[in-house]
Amino acid sequence: MLVGKVGLDSSSRIAFQSHAHTDHFVSGEVIFATKATKYLSHLRKGGFYREIEFGKTFYLGDYRAKLYPAGHMLGSAGIKLWLESGTLFYTGDTKWFKLRTAEKSRFPRADFLIIEATFGVPSFTFPSPREVEKKLVAFVEEALDRGKKPVLYVNQMGKAQEVMKILDVHGYTVKPSREIRKVSRMYEKFGIRFNNIAPDGEVVIRSYRSPMVENALPPWELTVSGFGELKLSNHADFWELVRIVEMITPEKVFTVYGFAEEFARILRGLGYDALPIGRVTDLGLLGVL
Repeated sequence: MLVGKVGLDSSSRIAFQSHAHTDHFVSGEVIFATKATKYLSHLRKGGFYREIEFGKTFYLGDYRAKLYPAGHMLGSAGIKLWLESGTLFYTGDTKWFKLRTAEKSRFPRADFLIIEATFGVPSFTFPSPREVEKKLVAFVEEALDRGKKPVLYVNQMGKAQEVMKILDVHGYTVKPSREIRKVSRMYEKFGIRFNNIAPDGEVVIRSYRSPMVENALPPWELTVSGFGELKLSNHADFWELVRIVEMITPEKVFTVYGFAEEFARILRGLGYDALPIGRVTDLGLLGVL
C-alpha cells in the first residue's frame, strides 16, 4: 500500500520491504529494509537497499520512521511512521510467539494500525511453537522406528531454517535441498548456526515434492505449514493477531492479506473501528494522511 509517495511492501520510488519472501518483494530507486532482509533478498533479486537497524529513527521519504522486529523470519520488520494525523504502524507478516531463528517481535502503540490477516479467523488456532516441536520430534522418531526416511516439506526461506534449528537442538542431523542450504548459509552469516547438516542426514528437508527415494528407504512425509499437516507457522494465528491489536491500542485498524474482511468484521464486534484494505491501497484516500 502507499502512504503518500512511499510504498509499504509495494513498489514505489521510495519503498519499505518488510522481509525477504518473494510475495513481499518491491522495486524502487531506494528500498529501506533490515540488513538481513537485504542480503536474503539479494539471493533472488537485485535492487538498491538502504540498511536500517531496529529501533533507530530514520526518514522514509517525508516521514519519520522506526523499525520493530516482526518475528516472522530473520530480519522481518514492522514499521512505525509519524504522520500529520497521528502515528501509523504496519506489521508486515508477523508472529507473537518467539521462533528460534527470528528476532522476538515488538509492537509499539500507534493511532493507526495496518495488520496482516493471513490466519484472521478463529478456526486458525495453533499450538505454541514449543508444543509443535514435540509433535515434530515425535514424527521423526516414529519414522525412524518404522525404518522409514523422514521427509519434511517446507518454505525454503524461513520455515526450513526454523525446522533445521529445531532438529539441531533435539540432536537430529538433516539433509536439506541445495536451495535450502544456500539460504541457510546466509542465516549463518547472521549468527544462526546449524551444526547438524550432513550428506547422509537422518531427516530430509525439501521445498517441493520429489518421487526420489532417499537412501533406499521409503519416505515418511510431512508438510510443515500453518496450512499443512504440522501447524508450525511463522504467521500469527487468530488469537495472536487479537493480542497484537490489543497491545497497539489503535484508534483505527486496517486489515490486509488472507482473511482481511473476516478479521475486520470480528474486530468491529470487539469494538474496534476496523476496515479491510487491498495491498495496493492508497491510504491517503482513506483519510489517514
